[in-house]
Amino acid sequence: MIRFLNDTTVAGYLYGKGTVASFDKGVVDELVALGSAETYDPGALHPYYHFHGFAGNQVADDDKFNDLAGLNHACRGANLSVSQLWTTNSGYASTIDPASGATDSVLRIPNLNFDYASGEKLIIWWLGKVTAESSSARMMGDGYGAAAGQRGIRIFLSATGIISFALAGATDVYSGSAHKSISGGLHSFAIVVDGTAGRQGIWVDEEYAFYNATYAALTRGIDTRNSNTFNIGSVYPASANSSVGIATATRALAILRLPSDYTMPSVGTLTRVFQQLRSNPGKLILASAF
Repeated sequence: MIRFLNDTTVAGYLYGKGTVASFDKGVVDELVALGSAETYDPGALHPYYHFHGFAGNQVADDDKFNDLAGLNHACRGANLSVSQLWTTNSGYASTIDPASGATDSVLRIPNLNFDYASGEKLIIWWLGKVTAESSSARMMGDGYGAAAGQRGIRIFLSATGIISFALAGATDVYSGSAHKSISGGLHSFAIVVDGTAGRQGIWVDEEYAFYNATYAALTRGIDTRNSNTFNIGSVYPASANSSVGIATATRALAILRLPSDYTMPSVGTLTRVFQQLRSNPGKLILASAF
């Protein structure tokens, strides 16, 4: 099987970009050699995973929050013990609020280096528990300032439990807000950022937050590149330890970074993917999902 990389005509029939089809080996080899298509295995994992963790597969003496899709395991900060990671909330990978003075009590995933300005797309889905604080908290991400090296994405949890995010470049660009709180019990949220079209989306508990099930506009051209870790419980890498953050309990987390020429999946497609993740958060997303 192959997936077309461009609109391509074969034997008089037009196949649109992204279409999956089967042909004889000779035709497949020719289309792949021409760069018109790529070989495609519907049972393969999605090729643009950055991380997929599921706490339900781990035991209480595991040293890190494992990446099931590769080797981008989430490592404990220097002030987060194995016991705190797994026994603070049984069945979850937990972080401790850095405001207690233990500033490196978060989880750190290897560098994401999402490049919004060049048109890349970012998909983040999280399932877990978090309790809102008295003021807005920086819950997850890798961007914390305007200077080069500090730029990136940061996800906020407001004092009322509402998720939003900002792209931190030379100036900050802020997203819309979710439609309901995730504070308290078990909840999920998802954010999607499309650098090619300058669009955004947010979901809470697999419900899309924005009007008319379409992506909302987001200012283009923000340089979000960095060499920082992507952090759970804070947005600051270890090199810039900060007491700013929040205690979290993560049941599952999936992060995918799509290249600029990859077709952005629709709101409906991603809603179905998130619903499937909610019912089986340890199951990895396949290439055939979008």
